Amino acid sequence: MNALICSHGTRGKNGLRMALLLAALICLPLKNAEAQDARLEVSASVPAFLAATEFDLRFTIGSAAQPVDGLFGISFELHYSSIDQIELAAPLVLENIDFLQPDVYTFIRHEPENKVIYLAVSRKRGAAGQDGAGLLFSLPLKISAQAVPGWNTCFTIRNVFANDSTGAQLPVQAGDPFCLTVVEPEVEVVPNPFTPNDDGFNDGTEFKRDGGIPSNWVIIIMDRSGRTIRELRNGENIWNGKDSSGQLVLPGAYLYVIKDGERFVRRGLLGVVR
Repeated sequence: MNALICSHGTRGKNGLRMALLLAALICLPLKNAEAQDARLEVSASVPAFLAATEFDLRFTIGSAAQPVDGLFGISFELHYSSIDQIELAAPLVLENIDFLQPDVYTFIRHEPENKVIYLAVSRKRGAAGQDGAGLLFSLPLKISAQAVPGWNTCFTIRNVFANDSTGAQLPVQAGDPFCLTVVEPEVEVVPNPFTPNDDGFNDGTEFKRDGGIPSNWVIIIMDRSGRTIRELRNGENIWNGKDSSGQLVLPGAYLYVIKDGERFVRRGLLGVVR
């Protein structure tokens, strides 16, 4: 809601006439003091981050409640805490340039020594400013295939400068930092239980994971007493129900433990049925 600011005259005939004139002509609408500036936000195109995940950093301007008025161009710095587990395109490119289309200029420069990427987009001379809210552009990135679960980084927008078509600065604030953490993909064990009886149906159980089982993982199969009876190494992911000497194990429940070095990835139970 807009507030009104009105001028009040002084006492006397001339003062009253002036007051009426000012009341009629100079009652000015002002923005609500509680209104907030439009925000420049950074987010990601995927909900979870696994090793080898390709994703976009998305930069959006404004919202339905806090739109931007007359945006012609915007520049800012994107600071990050680490990208040693992120693969960057060479050269860096901006994609999905949407809100300020058509006919835009873009700018991008990376200074890895300072952990900052400089970004800018502008409409071409002669174009009008854009009102509302939307996607400015996206920056395609990829998590390294060797990224370790638990690795994380944060992206922070700083030093935002937005302007209208006359070059006047617009009030745009930087949004909250965006942080991501690499997570461990789910490991599915199927079928479980299984029947290693050489009938060609469910003779082995498979450890399935998006991206495959890493070669440095060890899958340890143990009996109920905790004795190791088989280890799967170097990406091997199917247990055929046999121990390390090639003999079929007895029917029953078995424990499996998946390790990445000293780190426990997952543990659970396997059922062997004859």
